[in-house]
Amino acid sequence: MSALQPESSRGTRPLATWILMLLALAITLLLPDWTGTGALLPAWFMVVPVLLGLVGAWLAHRAGRLGWAIASAVLGLVLVPGLLQTITLVSGP
Repeated sequence: MSALQPESSRGTRPLATWILMLLALAITLLLPDWTGTGALLPAWFMVVPVLLGLVGAWLAHRAGRLGWAIASAVLGLVLVPGLLQTITLVSGP
């Protein structure tokens, strides 16, 4: 296939990238203290969604799926700051 063909004609979405994106989202949703116990997760836990997003981007890029690579990288980089902003807006400073 030619590099000039649109992405939609290259096949399905990259499964590994999707799995890593969903894992990044799931781990981000584990960060807030939903039960109110006050138990915090380790600080390095905030880095995992970024790493998963970047690994997914790398895998998508290797598969020739630039759009999915950009989406995975952006998702990984935005999840934790977006969660922090949302919590601040909802619960106050």
